[in-house]
Amino acid sequence: MLAYKPISVTKYTDYNELKEAVEIEEEVTNYVPVPDSIHFDDDKYINDRWTFNENGLKSLFSATGIYGLFSTMKASDEPLLASGYLNHIMNQESTKKRLESKRLVISNGDVIGIVGSRYNPYSNRQFLDDLDFTRCNNNMELTKAVISNTKMTASFIEKFEGFYLKGGTDRTDIGQTFKNSWVGDSGLKSLVWALRAICTNGAMHRSEISNMRAYHTGDHGSMKSKLENIIELARDQYEIVKQRIETLLEIPYSDHTADRLLWNNAPINIIPDMKEDKLWNKTKKFGTPEDSVEELNRSINIVDGIPMKYGGVHTKAVWDSGYREKRSIYDFVEAFTEHAQTCNAQTQEEIEEDAGTLTSWIAKNKEVLLN
Repeated sequence: MLAYKPISVTKYTDYNELKEAVEIEEEVTNYVPVPDSIHFDDDKYINDRWTFNENGLKSLFSATGIYGLFSTMKASDEPLLASGYLNHIMNQESTKKRLESKRLVISNGDVIGIVGSRYNPYSNRQFLDDLDFTRCNNNMELTKAVISNTKMTASFIEKFEGFYLKGGTDRTDIGQTFKNSWVGDSGLKSLVWALRAICTNGAMHRSEISNMRAYHTGDHGSMKSKLENIIELARDQYEIVKQRIETLLEIPYSDHTADRLLWNNAPINIIPDMKEDKLWNKTKKFGTPEDSVEELNRSINIVDGIPMKYGGVHTKAVWDSGYREKRSIYDFVEAFTEHAQTCNAQTQEEIEEDAGTLTSWIAKNKEVLLN
């Protein structure tokens, strides 16, 4: 079995620590043209020079064009069998042809990815340096960042933005989440980041503006200009996200809400455990109408139970209240983002982004929940 390394995931809340980390990351990461000959040794070395992590191995195998190669090699537990087979594959002219225009991404001696010859790296260090001017002059403050295999997600709030829910003291800070990677699996993009101050629940909101992203092309100056443009476009979305959240506050969570969410295929499968519940949907085939009704009722109970099962102290305070009319669909979504804080960094990020998607869906489909 191939002895690939796990992908490390690191979370940061201090901006200076993040800057130091990305500076080191840049020092130890480089791009190497794929060698004319690739040879696996002892199931853990490439050309007696490099080891590899899971992402690097998957990327290399994907570049060969052979579907399912990673899964097949992972399945074998016989020593050196994978190396022998891969050496045969890598020596084929068709494989060499596919790889001849590629570059390996090497970090600390590990293959962590593969990119094309025309790919223009935009490192996380370069990104933060370019962001610094905007950050210092517009009071953007880091709330958290996660780096996984050079893929960075960094969330900032802006001091003088944000709003209060229903005009009260429940403040939502607003800013931007930036994503960047230099192993070829993501360009530079921005999402609107909304952070509820009272409980630090956060959600990442996508925009329908497609140009709030930039591919790694052009020179460094070009990327800096693209970043500045992305920031301004994202700021134009702050009011839209505020309106989405306020819309959710106006929609009560009633005895019929779960049923309507399921019937309209709302994207509520956000928490990993819920995927195992296999919630009912109207496209699923059932043996009899009675089976469908039984599954629907089971799923309604699961959805209705989300706030108490997954929510934290703030969500449960609303659901425990004797005033049922105070429950809004906003509080329902908050159960997901509150639960996210109990998860590992990568799962938290996924839940927060999915929560933003659900918020957008509800705002667009509010009529089906109100009628």
